[in-house]
Amino acid sequence: MDVALRRGLGLAIALGTLGAAAAGRSAEFSLEQVLERGLPNSASLELSRRQLDRSEASLGFSRSLRLPQLNLVGSGSFTQVGTSIGVVSNLPTMGDLSLGLGQNGYALLQSSFAGGGLVLEANLLPLKEAALVAAATEQTKASRASLSEAQRQVRFELETAYRELQLRQALLPVWESALRASTALERDAQLFHSRGLAARIDVLRSQALRAADRQGLATAKAQLAGAQARLGQLLALPLQEPPSAKDPIQSLADPWPLDLASSVERALDQRPLLEALALQQRASQQQARAARAALLPRVSLLAGAGFNGNRIYGSQTSAAANLSGAANLSLPGFAGNGSLQGSFYDWGALLLLRQPLYDGGRARGAAALASKEGAVLEADGELARRQIRQAVASSWENLRASTESIAAGREAVAAAQRGLHDAQLRYRAQVEPLTEVLLVQRDLQVARAALLTAQVQQALDRALLERETGGPP
Repeated sequence: MDVALRRGLGLAIALGTLGAAAAGRSAEFSLEQVLERGLPNSASLELSRRQLDRSEASLGFSRSLRLPQLNLVGSGSFTQVGTSIGVVSNLPTMGDLSLGLGQNGYALLQSSFAGGGLVLEANLLPLKEAALVAAATEQTKASRASLSEAQRQVRFELETAYRELQLRQALLPVWESALRASTALERDAQLFHSRGLAARIDVLRSQALRAADRQGLATAKAQLAGAQARLGQLLALPLQEPPSAKDPIQSLADPWPLDLASSVERALDQRPLLEALALQQRASQQQARAARAALLPRVSLLAGAGFNGNRIYGSQTSAAANLSGAANLSLPGFAGNGSLQGSFYDWGALLLLRQPLYDGGRARGAAALASKEGAVLEADGELARRQIRQAVASSWENLRASTESIAAGREAVAAAQRGLHDAQLRYRAQVEPLTEVLLVQRDLQVARAALLTAQVQQALDRALLERETGGPP
């Protein structure tokens, strides 16, 4: 007996240690801690931030289109020509040349050229580029507003997940209590049936109730695990560390101070979502303006300056030769070799006017597309306003009725608890049938779940109003 007792105690201690370790792996969070941890780790906010970075990069690129371009240019060439007829034509580096050769004369020409300089190109009438910069500016502002709206949405998503976890944690003891009560009721029914004081149907009914409670408890555990997984994902927690809610479910002490009209007005005033849609609409208008500007005149300035060097070497068999082409040169009267070399600089400026006459309808089509995008964004804005009004009105009405609903729920729970106690006593005294106990126990379970759901829904309605209006009033 002592050995068995020691083994039993050892097993109990081991199970307790494992349970404590399992409980230690579950991290408890308050709502404030969830918000502090969840907002920086939100994938939605990270996406919005990267979209803002992309918009700022697009704005920088659009601004660069209006700046002049300065290029360094250079070229070099070497050409050798041998001729016996005294005429050279269509050479890219020497042009057309005519040599005065005597009879049976032959000339060999070599030309070396190298040059370099700077070329400045500037758009003096950047109408299209200015419209693109304006569109990128509006889009960047829209991205900032979208980031602010995403912060509201993520905050509400985190609180919704936390409230859901609170509810699932609170419903688990309800099902456990119901299972304990139905198990005890089944034992009573079996005892009465064994003594011939109750019908067999009472045992079957109690068994069905206990099985239903076991099924409900299993479902509640699965829902709790799902709520933990959802909140853990939002908090970027490892799978082996499911979170748990530290804050208990409580009713709100202070009511919503604003009336419905003021709540709707505040929700529509300076709403980041509506501001982002309006800014995107203005960006579409600027894009349409940029598309139409493609048909407007374009004036460009092209200026350049450079320094060049050239060397011409020639040899012939005739007694004299003349070189004529772009410039008339008299080669030294050589029967052998001769060369000319020198350098020169050049600079100049050019105004270029470009007026498109026909582009196949591309500019008009692009402008129409941008205008239609703006019309879609305008419709999105109106739809968002209606949804905001509906959400605020629904949450406001639910929040106003929640106080009375919670009070009624508490009264129902208290009455069901007293009723279940009386019904159990009357059943054990064989005054009431088992059916009455089953009904009262089920009413108690429903009342407890309804009360917890009402309290959580009250907190969610207030969180929704705070999301829509931008914070506590």
